[in-house]
Amino acid sequence: MEKQKKIALINDMSCLGRCSLTVAMPIVSACGFEAVPLPTGIFSAHTEFEGFVCADLTDKMQDITEHWKQLNTRFDGICTGYIATKEQADIVKRFLIDFKKSDTFCVVDPVMGDNGAFYKRIDEDFVNEMRFFCSMADVIVPNVTEAEMLAGIDCTKPPYSIDHIKEVMLKLCNIGAPKIVITGIESEDGQIGCAVYDSFTKKANMFFTPKTDGRFPGSGDVFTATLTAALMNGKDFFDAVQIAMGYTCECVEKTAESGSDRKYGLAFEPLLGKLIKAVK
Repeated sequence: MEKQKKIALINDMSCLGRCSLTVAMPIVSACGFEAVPLPTGIFSAHTEFEGFVCADLTDKMQDITEHWKQLNTRFDGICTGYIATKEQADIVKRFLIDFKKSDTFCVVDPVMGDNGAFYKRIDEDFVNEMRFFCSMADVIVPNVTEAEMLAGIDCTKPPYSIDHIKEVMLKLCNIGAPKIVITGIESEDGQIGCAVYDSFTKKANMFFTPKTDGRFPGSGDVFTATLTAALMNGKDFFDAVQIAMGYTCECVEKTAESGSDRKYGLAFEPLLGKLIKAVK
């Protein structure tokens, strides 16, 4: 049996409401990898639930990474998500410098905002930190708002024109990430999709699908985890994006059909069997 690859997952842990690590870990594990979490914080439930409580793990993150260094731990992949503060960003920056080797595949989801607005505590200094992370990544997965922030363009709200997305993508290329996926593009004709660019081949494409109305918390985490797993299983970049998009959309559709409270996230678990076949 081939040696199992390890993927470090840097994100928060929301105990209730499927998102962040509670999404990434089972998806990555099901696709054949050892999921190694580095939690930035633990939430009783994600932030769309009223009255949630949170434990900030900034003080422990450095201790955890120092222990891993003592154990001579090596990672085949790294995937970063929600980072709460500048102090955490400094720790993750050091983590990337210490653990990202020439053969370590790195995906950065620069979580900073959505729908034309910054999340709380995000400012221009934090955006600069994310630009550094993106420069070290093999693939970056910003949504449109985050892509605009990284590109230094004023944030807009959907729907988005194709010309605007092209402008954002061109400026985003200057950051240095070899491969870019801009997610959450709501088009003027009512579809949703993503824009993709590979700087090695100079190829670009856009993929769209009919949009299901309403919010689906955690859908971006499902997409990023699936994309990471597909790429680390050797899938072609553009094929991997379509696999991630197809799986996420099917999870959205099944969740909507079930009539369950969408705050609890996507019902991705029943569809993991289909995903495993798709990424292998």
